[in-house]
This record gives sequence, C-alpha cells and structure tokens, in this order.
Amino acid sequence: MASSTKTFLTLTLLAAAKLAAGHGAIIAAVGDAGGSGMALGIDTSTPRDGTRRAPFQQDTTRFRGAAAATLGETLAGGDNSLEAGTQAILAETGDSLPQVTAGGEVQMTLHQVNSDGAGPYACMINADATAQTWTNIQVTQNVPGGRNSRNKAGETTDFALTATIPATQTCTGTVAGQDNVCLVRCENSARAGPFGGVVPVQMAAAGGAAGAGAGAAAGNGNANAASRVTGATKAKNARRALARSLKESEAKLARLRQRAVALAEASGDPDVLAELMEDCE
Repeated sequence: MASSTKTFLTLTLLAAAKLAAGHGAIIAAVGDAGGSGMALGIDTSTPRDGTRRAPFQQDTTRFRGAAAATLGETLAGGDNSLEAGTQAILAETGDSLPQVTAGGEVQMTLHQVNSDGAGPYACMINADATAQTWTNIQVTQNVPGGRNSRNKAGETTDFALTATIPATQTCTGTVAGQDNVCLVRCENSARAGPFGGVVPVQMAAAGGAAGAGAGAAAGNGNANAASRVTGATKAKNARRALARSLKESEAKLARLRQRAVALAEASGDPDVLAELMEDCE
C-alpha cells in the first residue's frame, strides 16, 4: 500500500511539474549596430516584480516538449511561433529587430523570475532562421548562478547577458517580411527547464543598419501601417488567450498540488514536495 501511494504521489508530482512555467526571460535585446527586440513569446505587459507562476512566469520560454530543440514553449502561448512571434516583436519595437554585424555582439537583458532562472546561460545561433541547426557562440557576459542554474538571491532581478556574433557569420533567413535574419538562442541548465529564449536578430547592411526594411517603407507606407495594425491585433488576441489559459492552468495546478500535499501528509514525509513546490510558485 505504501509503495502504491508513493508511486501515485510521484505521478502526481510529475503531472504538476509539466505545468511549471519558465523562470528566466529575455525581455530585451539590442545589437551592436542598433535596433531592439526581445525573445519570442515575450509579453511586455507581464509584471516583473514577483516570482509566482501567475502572472510572472507566463511569457518565459522553456525548452521542453515538441519544440525543445527549436523555439521552445511558453505557458501563455504554447509552442513559440517564429512568424507570429517576430511580428509581435516588430509591433512592439516599431518595425525593428536588433541589428548585428559579423564579429559584433547582441546585448540582452535576462529577467530572472525565480530561483531556477539563474545562470550560467549558454548561447547559440541559427543562420537561416529555421531553428533546425544551432552553432554555439561565445557568451562574454553571463548571469550569475550555481548548480542546476539555481540562485535564490537573483529572483526578480534583471541581468546583462551578452553573446558574440562570429566574425564569419552570415544571416540568410526571411521572417515576417525581414531579410538577413538569424536566431540567437540562450538557455540555462535548470532541471525543470532549460529556461531562456530565442531572439531574432538581423545582419546590418554594409554601410549602415538594415533598419528592418526601411528602404521599402518609403514606397510602401500603407502596407507597413497595415502590418503594424495586424501585429497589434495579434498581440491583443494573445493577451486574451493568455487570460483564458491562465484560469484553466491555475485551476488544474491547484487540484494537483492539493492531491500531492494530501498524499505527502498521509505518507508521513512532508519534505518530499519542498523543491517542487518552490518550482511551481
């Protein structure tokens, strides 16, 4: 009977763990040649002054599930979408992506939500914006952290995270109407993760930044305006979907946690939930 209870408790905890959201988010990024952006899936309306799952962890990326090797997933939106996510970034930044150069760098702001969003982070780049293959790149400024990327002292804190663009790098992807796009992916080693994000960047044109299609904008102002409206509408719809998803996920997690606590108390070992309960906060 004790063995059966322990097994059921383990399965319950695993189910609850699947509902854990990301705990470290790349909320801003700039290139050495200008421009600005952020990771796919980021919602700039998310508050950054708390650690609990709702609402503070809703838009952070975790590399698990079907998108583990590519773009990751968020609690709010599920698997990250490259096209829709980049459109949302352009709507937020005013048609801009971080502008980088070969041999330059991308400077990111990593917001650590709770203890396992800490560093160190490893970064990599994808040249054709397909997220299918990744090449490791050097991190020159990292996020503090320890074993399994845990650091309770860093909760609710913004840290600088800087990665170097290789001197021979080319960017050949086309995403959301933008050419010369690469993807920069950074992740930590948290056991419940990895957590981090994927930042679309754009290789600056020779003699100046690419400007996210600025040349084309001169003759196509109406088309660009329509694109911005479309991006804003998608962002609004995403926030509505977030509210619905949040209510459903919170109710499910509450039921699982109640069952897990009851089982732990019945087994006489209440400490078994300590680390999981922290991760689910």
